[in-house]
Amino acid sequence: MKSSFPLLAALLAGLGAAHGALSHYHLVHNRREAAAEDGAEHSGHVRRAGDDGPRFLNAASSEFAVNGSAIPEVDFDVGESYAGLLPISDRDDEQNSLYFWFFPTANEERREDKEIVIWMNGGPGCASLLGLLQENGPFLWQPGMLKPLRNPWSWHLLANVVYIDQPVTAGYSQGNSTVRNEDHVAEQFLGFWSNFIRTFGMQGWRVYVVGESYGGYYGPFIANGMLEANDEQLHGKLAGLMVYDGIMFDGMVQTAVVMEDFVDQHRELMPLDDQTMARMRNVSATCGFGDWHRRYLRFPAVPGPLPPAPGYHKMDNGSTMVPIPDCENIFSLIVDGMRVINPCFSVYNIREQCPKANDPLAGDRAYFDRADVKRAVNAPAEAPWRQCNTGIFNSSPTGSDESPPPDAYHLPNVVDQTKNVILAHGAMDFLLPLNGVLLGLQNMTWGGKRGFERAPSDPFYVPLYGYTGQAGVSFYGSKYPAGSGVLGTTHEERGLTLVVTQQAGHEGPEYAPAAALRQLEKLLGRVDSLSEKGTFTLPALRNVRQIQGELGKGTVKIPSFDRGC
Repeated sequence: MKSSFPLLAALLAGLGAAHGALSHYHLVHNRREAAAEDGAEHSGHVRRAGDDGPRFLNAASSEFAVNGSAIPEVDFDVGESYAGLLPISDRDDEQNSLYFWFFPTANEERREDKEIVIWMNGGPGCASLLGLLQENGPFLWQPGMLKPLRNPWSWHLLANVVYIDQPVTAGYSQGNSTVRNEDHVAEQFLGFWSNFIRTFGMQGWRVYVVGESYGGYYGPFIANGMLEANDEQLHGKLAGLMVYDGIMFDGMVQTAVVMEDFVDQHRELMPLDDQTMARMRNVSATCGFGDWHRRYLRFPAVPGPLPPAPGYHKMDNGSTMVPIPDCENIFSLIVDGMRVINPCFSVYNIREQCPKANDPLAGDRAYFDRADVKRAVNAPAEAPWRQCNTGIFNSSPTGSDESPPPDAYHLPNVVDQTKNVILAHGAMDFLLPLNGVLLGLQNMTWGGKRGFERAPSDPFYVPLYGYTGQAGVSFYGSKYPAGSGVLGTTHEERGLTLVVTQQAGHEGPEYAPAAALRQLEKLLGRVDSLSEKGTFTLPALRNVRQIQGELGKGTVKIPSFDRGC
């Protein structure tokens, strides 16, 4: 067996750490429908706070109701929502609970749809409220923003969405950390989820699971747990899975093996000096990374399962494989070199530069650690809030997740059972480079075949929404504009879709919010393909004229070393 990949786990958890060497969160239509955040009227099809009364208020849910007009620093009504703690089992003496914040959809046309989207951040141990506040929630307060803004790309404009702090002790969740592996995580989650389903009357609903970063472990294990439990009254019906920049495959393959090639692909943003480049190439060659990478990143996949990844050695017991330090440290070598050139270099998005933007989730006055915020969102008052709890797996003898990567069984089983899995990736992510995902996919079997049969090349099209570039002209999302048009490359085979956004980093919805909204439309079955040129399905954006003529190829070039690319 292979040991866990400790450096990678530490870096993933760094997504929510305080300001430090590898923290990202701190570095980081019709004109009449000009968006609610600009002061314009909502479309008649978008639900306003108070319309027809609360949809999910009942005797069981009333204690979780949030006053949408009394959220600190937010100067608008976010509408109906529910938040609080629910236990992870039905035991009377259960001491462990998970925190959630649930937003019913604001789309009147979809209010009767029996479906819900689960959002989970990664870590392991990071709060999912990070995603709510800085990625795809109804209101945004990203680094550099003076105050929260209404989010025109909020996922609750498409469907019901719930953000869940998990496992136990992540974010506002309470109890003792007892999980050792992902089976324990899934068991915890499903116990909580059955209580959530019962509280809000969602028995039999379609459930879509979305995870980010370490959510590449969480998502497939939890989704597979729903499939194996096969109880729609307890858990709903799993309808799809989406993972953003997830760790899903061998840790060395997803990181060290492909880092030399990443630097070569992005020399304009990673202009390392000749001495550092020489050291990097020496490590890559000595560890066998470059040869392995170029030999096995091919479409269709090389026959037979791939050999073990390079960069490991056996421990004295002869069975446990651990990373060779000099090989694993190629990451630090590159980052240290980049920090000389760009002191604010971010592994989560290599386009970031100095100065670092002020982050409302950092420091002594972190937004979710404020007493008034805790009161407003039914969070436990006594417990300090942290972006990430790095001790989630402390019950394990190694202090880390004992589970193997989900590509061996859990992920392909979810693909085969649902025919609806999306792996979304940002091309600017250095923590988990794209080529590592491609290598992992080319060694994974689903739908009776291994890997993609052809290299991804289709355009990823994000619908136009009325932006003109003219100063002073109002348009949908004026205060929070987002890129549109051909923004990357996509490909789908046998129920699995890969989509790569050119200018996104590790947190896709943060860097490319309109692109993420389109990806959610695909997951929900609102559009058939991420290459189609139709409009957004939001009522306010249906009449926007789109690009005419052929789109051409995708803008992210996917390498296939058998053809010299």
